[in-house]
Amino acid sequence: MRVLYDEQAIAARIDEMAREMANDLPKDFLLAPVLTGAFIFAADLIRALHKYGSDPIVDFVQLSSYGGARASSGVVTLLKDFSVDIKGKHVLLVDDVLDTGRSLHFGKGMISDRGAADVKTCVLIKKLTGRAEDLNPDYIGFEAGADDFLIGYGMDDNGHRRGLPFLGAV
Repeated sequence: MRVLYDEQAIAARIDEMAREMANDLPKDFLLAPVLTGAFIFAADLIRALHKYGSDPIVDFVQLSSYGGARASSGVVTLLKDFSVDIKGKHVLLVDDVLDTGRSLHFGKGMISDRGAADVKTCVLIKKLTGRAEDLNPDYIGFEAGADDFLIGYGMDDNGHRRGLPFLGAV
């Protein structure tokens, strides 16, 4: 395993992203982390947003295209739906990693179809790889190589290593 981004680099980048989001988004937007990988990133992002005067509503959605494997199955499954009505809301969909783009594309489309006023996307890490879907996130934390299997800071290897305080590759 090698460390790609340490704790200090992650904290500094999240702070920069939160400042930018606080200037771009309404103060009471809906922050929608994609479970399970984005929960640690989302928690730190919410605290940083508060520092810049934003007070987002938070609700989770759970999508899966990996199913415990190291490669996407190509099929996105909705495992947990929103518990709030998103019609008319400004939504920031927050995911851990942009790889094939299928999950983020699916989530963004679902939110738009349900009548959100606006949908922005944010990823902690964008892999430098070909995409199955044409998608450019509005906010990007970092980049990683196409062949990097990412772990730590919420990302896992079959349920393990989520708690590492850094982003690593195996």
